[in-house]
Amino acid sequence: MKRADWQRAFGEVPEDFHLRLRSTLNGLEEKEMKKKRNLTLTLLAAALIVALLAGAGIAASKLGVFDMLKKTADPIVPLEGAQELVGTNLGSAENELARLTVEEAVFDGQGVLVQMRLTPRDEKHVLYNAFATDSPLVETKFVPLKIDEGVQEIWNWTVVNEKDDKRLLEGEVELEIPASVEEAQEKGLPIYMKDGVLYDSTAMAFEPAAPADGREVLNYWSAVRVEIEGLSEEEQPLLTETGSDEGQQDGSVIIRTSLFAEEPLNVESVRIHCSAQVSADEGEDLKLDEISITLPKRGETQRVRVEPVGDGKGERFEILPGEIIFTKVRGYFDLKYRYQQAQSGEEMGIDFRIYDADGNRINTGSGSGSEVDGLWNWNMEMQSFAEIPETIWLEAKVIGEEKTLGRVECRLIPE
Repeated sequence: MKRADWQRAFGEVPEDFHLRLRSTLNGLEEKEMKKKRNLTLTLLAAALIVALLAGAGIAASKLGVFDMLKKTADPIVPLEGAQELVGTNLGSAENELARLTVEEAVFDGQGVLVQMRLTPRDEKHVLYNAFATDSPLVETKFVPLKIDEGVQEIWNWTVVNEKDDKRLLEGEVELEIPASVEEAQEKGLPIYMKDGVLYDSTAMAFEPAAPADGREVLNYWSAVRVEIEGLSEEEQPLLTETGSDEGQQDGSVIIRTSLFAEEPLNVESVRIHCSAQVSADEGEDLKLDEISITLPKRGETQRVRVEPVGDGKGERFEILPGEIIFTKVRGYFDLKYRYQQAQSGEEMGIDFRIYDADGNRINTGSGSGSEVDGLWNWNMEMQSFAEIPETIWLEAKVIGEEKTLGRVECRLIPE
């Protein structure tokens, strides 16, 4: 895959990016509710567990796998002892351009956190992904997006971009190609031509600026896939995925990925598959061998029932009984509610803020949702507690606005 294939601002990108985006946005889409599964897997051999958890006693300050939870505007801070659950130095793979190392990972029964490091083999290279990387060495600029060579369809237009044949057709009618992006947008046409080159008038391209120290950029893509052994691809649970890629001064990049399921997975281990591919400018992708690791479930969990006090109703919403699973890493809130959208506005729906009994905000992170027959399910990560509070307050907030629809008090009942 060449850089031109994935660096579009609004164009085709690798399927892993689509999966991650869909996982983040699926709270706006309707999907089938999954049936709970009760699975039993063979316990891992004791030798494997010892090897996997070789670094379990490492100090929390030396772990980076929790950083993507902690280094946010609303940090989720793992509880004391969470560092003891983390496996370290879990495997590596390399090719002629880069080396991928799985540095840290943890599975707490419902969620997986993974930290990988991708390092260039040559010191003259810097690894960068225009979609994902926050780098001190490379910045992304927007440039006009060139139209690919050949014949292609763009909406109801046909674009011919051959060496000596550049045309824009609407059906069988040939249209005049605008000479600027402004003219194209004014006429509602998808392309324009400048100095004999066709450009897209509806999108821009990402282009990394060359590092100031003269090093060359290597493009990369990475992914983490979680698998429960014994299940088919269709049976694998849907996982909400978020990630952060942090570029380093030596040209490497630390890749952190967080995934969690809608409900406890009820297994003794999961299999994670870590992969990456790297390419020089305009070169073909060179894939690294996939690194597959079995992560045992680590740490205790506490399940609590969430019961609304009174009728559970606010303005056009109603909180229904739900549950929270607390681990040392984070909490997983399965929030159930009914919601009636306003006749105008609120196109994005609502989400929820959580407060303690004293009115202090309880931090939450990413989430995903679904709606079936008017019943909404919202699964989100939240701050965990060593001592479970007796009550919380749920505040419904209109997405994209500061408008709120009221608060509902809920009891937390340990099970």
